[in-house]
Amino acid sequence: MSIGIDTVGVAVPVRAPGSSRVILEHRERFALPRGGFVATGIGGMAWIEASLPKRLHKANVEPLPVDQVTMAVRDMVTEGLALLGADPEVSDTIVRADGTYDEISVANPRVVRLDLVRDFHLRDPSQLSPILDGLAMIPQNARHKVRRFSDGRTGQAETLRVGPGSWAATLYDKHKESGGLAPPGSLRAEFRLRGKQLSSQRAIAANCEIRTLKDVSPDSCQSLRSLWWDLVGFGNWVGGSEGVWTQLRDAGLSDRECLFFVGWAHARRDRVDIAISEKTERRFRRLLRQVSFSSSPTRVRLNFESGEEEVAA
Repeated sequence: MSIGIDTVGVAVPVRAPGSSRVILEHRERFALPRGGFVATGIGGMAWIEASLPKRLHKANVEPLPVDQVTMAVRDMVTEGLALLGADPEVSDTIVRADGTYDEISVANPRVVRLDLVRDFHLRDPSQLSPILDGLAMIPQNARHKVRRFSDGRTGQAETLRVGPGSWAATLYDKHKESGGLAPPGSLRAEFRLRGKQLSSQRAIAANCEIRTLKDVSPDSCQSLRSLWWDLVGFGNWVGGSEGVWTQLRDAGLSDRECLFFVGWAHARRDRVDIAISEKTERRFRRLLRQVSFSSSPTRVRLNFESGEEEVAA
């Protein structure tokens, strides 16, 4: 299974030429000539970030393979430091969970952002909307904001975004987002992870911690991508059930309770607080695990391994 990467952000300690003084006290941001940016004044380091496919291919229709990331990042860092007129500083170190140290340098910068990609090619493009509708309603951690929308910045690409703000898992119509460059039925899963997630206890336990560029490998990226895929439930089955009203009535809800439940479910998705009893909250959360809001009569899920939709027999 191919491992794809879009945006990468790294941090590098630098100093002014001929000086031991660490520069970058003031927050400034400069565009890189070939795409991306270099920012200053963040933790005494240069923060350099870009969509690597856009830098190399002028588009991100296809993510960059992991084995090309190291050279692309080093090229981006070299360009960023040249723009600042700064020299690299190799005195900064980080400590790993096992107590070992890593030296941060131009050749091995600290990774502060990593966008991991899994592309899907739906055999039936009409399933795209129902899949996103169904996944938007599955129970999530209360800290995870769920948004289902058409993104006006990307040609009204249908989008589902899950995450608390510090990270985000996104499913979106790549055909529309790319202006038609990707074929119809192209659905991209993208996981935007920051340094805190890349070196979290979850990542350490799965032996896929990423702190510096040398940690970016096919195995670590695949494990991280799988961890967040499972965390947000993008592989859950959706659809294929009777209408939502029939499902709720079969569960014993009155018409009034059905209306209340549907309103509560949509308010929960939109992060609107509704004052209900703890007992009712528990009951509704249990129901939410059983009820399908997908508009598709077919029971379907995204198969992470095959990169296609899987339809239940």
